[in-house]
Amino acid sequence: MATSQDRAETIQDLQKQVKLEQKITGTYERALLGDSEGALKRLSSINEQSLTNEQKNVYMSLLVDRKKYKEAVQLQGNHPEVVESMISKKGDVQALKEFQQTFPSPNGAFDLAYHEQRWEDMMNQSGVEMTDKRYEMKAYGYLKLDKVKEAKEEAAHIQNEELNEKIETYEKTKKEIEETKKQVEEENKKDKKDESKVKSLTDQQKKQEEALKNL
Repeated sequence: MATSQDRAETIQDLQKQVKLEQKITGTYERALLGDSEGALKRLSSINEQSLTNEQKNVYMSLLVDRKKYKEAVQLQGNHPEVVESMISKKGDVQALKEFQQTFPSPNGAFDLAYHEQRWEDMMNQSGVEMTDKRYEMKAYGYLKLDKVKEAKEEAAHIQNEELNEKIETYEKTKKEIEETKKQVEEENKKDKKDESKVKSLTDQQKKQEEALKNL
């Protein structure tokens, strides 16, 4: 039989747990509502072990927004790659650049080169931990370098229908551009070329090239 003191202690423990949950939930709501400074102060006073992974990610995101990179890495058990990956997903190039200066890594160099559209630098980066996202990024980089074969090889590592469609569209558009160029050349060779047709085809070629560029 549990003594009354045991029961009292159990009730106290439950009350403490409820208060902690309320504090965490309230802080989480404040963060979502935009009170990042207030949320950060409250989160820093909570034992990290009490936070769920989702709440930790919110905390990490707030720390990154405040450029508190060392604290963010510490929160993730001194795994800078976790923080770097989150910054890369956000697409915050400046934060990624700053983070890479403090915690340099092949992953960071690869992701930064992608966001800055330095395709050759990205391809030449060694020691990168390849994920589905990075295979997708590499395939896209190869398309930008007009290397369709290599893009397909990278895409083959993952199941990504959207990426495969993008590569197909790229190939199709490239063929259309070549066909339009051919038509322009043939028209220009004629003794009595049709100027309006040449202009129309040239405009069409420009649109196709623009579509390829924006793919």
